[in-house]
Amino acid sequence: MKRSPPSIRANRTTVAAAIVGFGSLIPAAAGGDFNGDGFDDLTVGIPFENVDGVTNAGALQMFPGSVSGPSVAGSLLITPVTLGLLPEIESGFGIASTSADFDGDGFDDLAIGAPGVAVKGLGGAGRVYIVRGSATGLDFSIVKAFDQNTKGIKDKVERRTKSDDASAEFFGARLAHGDFNGDGYADLVISVTGERIGKAEDAGAAHVLFGSANGLTAKRNQFWHQNRKGIKGKCAKDDRFASNLAVGDLNGDGFDDLALTVPREADATPGVGRVAVLFGTKQGLRAKGNQLFKPSTELIPLSLVPSDSGLSIACGDFDADVYDDLAIGAYNEALVPGGDSRGVVYVVRGSSIGPVPQLTTAYHQGDGIVPGTHADDELFGAIVAAADFDGDGDDDLAISAVGESFVGFANGRVTVLYSSGSSGLASAGAQTFDQDTANVNDVAEAEDSFGYGLAVLDANGDGAVDLAIGIPGEDVGAVVDAGAVAVLLSALGVGVTASGDAFLHQDLPFVDGDCEQTDLFGFLLQN
Repeated sequence: MKRSPPSIRANRTTVAAAIVGFGSLIPAAAGGDFNGDGFDDLTVGIPFENVDGVTNAGALQMFPGSVSGPSVAGSLLITPVTLGLLPEIESGFGIASTSADFDGDGFDDLAIGAPGVAVKGLGGAGRVYIVRGSATGLDFSIVKAFDQNTKGIKDKVERRTKSDDASAEFFGARLAHGDFNGDGYADLVISVTGERIGKAEDAGAAHVLFGSANGLTAKRNQFWHQNRKGIKGKCAKDDRFASNLAVGDLNGDGFDDLALTVPREADATPGVGRVAVLFGTKQGLRAKGNQLFKPSTELIPLSLVPSDSGLSIACGDFDADVYDDLAIGAYNEALVPGGDSRGVVYVVRGSSIGPVPQLTTAYHQGDGIVPGTHADDELFGAIVAAADFDGDGDDDLAISAVGESFVGFANGRVTVLYSSGSSGLASAGAQTFDQDTANVNDVAEAEDSFGYGLAVLDANGDGAVDLAIGIPGEDVGAVVDAGAVAVLLSALGVGVTASGDAFLHQDLPFVDGDCEQTDLFGFLLQN
């Protein structure tokens, strides 16, 4: 049986089900330095938070960085009300976020997705809010908002069908940032996973808004989908183009490139899914030279059963050759005949012409590099996150297996593979973390979903990137599925450690918001 993301003991909202339920886990919490103090701040999405009596209006919790890592002192609950807005039921506020310096003033800004927000009375149209960073932190006095009816944005908000009173396009379902035109200002990618292209419902699309001295602007906005001239693949119903996003310089030309998943794209092998790549230039992303990969067939170094639609992606230079590589988590991969969602991660090497399918390595549990053995329903590769955890200049890879079972039940586990230089990711120094690992807070319990989200940030400013791990099924005291986030601090020359890790949730002193059943705090972590 092919699987969607593992179940958490809560009924998901309409918005979350529509966004998550098509076979892509959400990697969502943001790390950015909003006040320029040298410590990255952690922002955790809580899209199921009730706000002023409005059910599942959504929120984010910001924890400022410090010399000892994320701090509860000075933490801030960000809701629609914080932005001067009325909360909306099931708006998905906070279901996606990313942080970058869009206006070049030296302070990271925060982009917040609310894909369930109504626009012109059409529910699920979606909107994205931009909050500027400043010397005093996030500045809520002036908040920019973009949706598909914003002047200058290509396309517009549309009804799902002529007789429907909703849009369900979900503008803002995913967010990512990069400098695609090399002008020094960060640009923003916005997924519209439910976008109808022609007659193809839920075909999916992505917008790019460019940064400037005045911040993000709709001017020269780019709109990408598979009906664009020159873009590989065929636009079809339920493709969900841009379901997951990753940014890196895959051809080493100095411009960031964009990788996007198309989890339902199919030809002779239904449901296998694809990964598309668009390359950056002085004019931004271009169609020329774009790529489309089919995991488990074109990329396959093993004669395995083709994967289902579960695809996660990340970009990082794992082999120290100046070209970023593309990591693809195919977490529904059978791995062996008769297997069920064991999972595999493909790493496609970058080059001067971009990722090269012929230079692909597969990683899975029990392969002699990844610790452990594979088993059904572990979903290895559910989330992948690339960063330099040990500070040696080469990127390493964190991989979650949210269905990993031990001590009699599924709890989840995260593996970290380290770069060995030109040879890429290796077995040397490989680590696994779960809630039974020494010094990791709390204990492993059934359906905690440890690793449901991953984010990377330098929370203590020491130059080694730290790893935030979402545990949305965590019970906090007697509160079922309240959720939590573990932040494992890294050390230069060492890598990720569990020593001094932070265990964050909404029942801590100084943390605003109510610790409520099925809040699923940690459900979303994104960079």
